[in-house]
Amino acid sequence: MNPIVSAILSSIIDSILESAMTPAPALPPSAPPGVVRPALGQGPLAMMTPPNNGFAQFGNETLRLSASLQIRDTQNRIVMPMTMQGAVPVLYKLDEYGSVQRVWVLTPEEAEVADQLIKQKKSESAAPK
Repeated sequence: MNPIVSAILSSIIDSILESAMTPAPALPPSAPPGVVRPALGQGPLAMMTPPNNGFAQFGNETLRLSASLQIRDTQNRIVMPMTMQGAVPVLYKLDEYGSVQRVWVLTPEEAEVADQLIKQKKSESAAPK
């Protein structure tokens, strides 16, 4: 066999074996448990079903989605609405026309903390001063 071909094949095999031995890069971590991303302490908090024809179910309400809708996943990346597969806990923000403008998909830990923060804000605003 030609020594050049042998060297090339050896180099290819070595690089394949080396890449197989190298661990895959870890996904960036979502927010640490007990920490809610900035500005997420404001509700409303709901379970959102995947969007369909410009609308989505938020808890018991069906709301129109804004043309400028941004959906952020648990790692705060913007995702396309059609990538959502099932009902997920979210915080959302409405625009001035009552359409959903921003959606933040929450981890279970974030959903718990957000729920506690929202309840705390409600109780503080209801408390007599």
